[in-house]
Amino acid sequence: LGVKKIATGATALLFLNYVHAIATGVLSTAGTFRKIPMLGGHAALACILIARFKQLKPDSMQSVKKFYKHIWDLFYSEYVLYTLI
Repeated sequence: LGVKKIATGATALLFLNYVHAIATGVLSTAGTFRKIPMLGGHAALACILIARFKQLKPDSMQSVKKFYKHIWDLFYSEYVLYTLI
């Protein structure tokens, strides 16, 4: 399949996960989540994901490793975000 297709698919799925989290925050009843961290936090992480994906150079192993590290950084950031929502 290649790096480009795998990275594109993984990014799309993770982005959809952020969209779902934002939609959950919008559609939830009042008081279920703190809206600003739920909506703003996931929107910010989604933007970071897209920005990092745009920086990816699939032919460069160093770039691929850096992108992979940034994916893990997003996952760890989610743990911090959970304490706020």
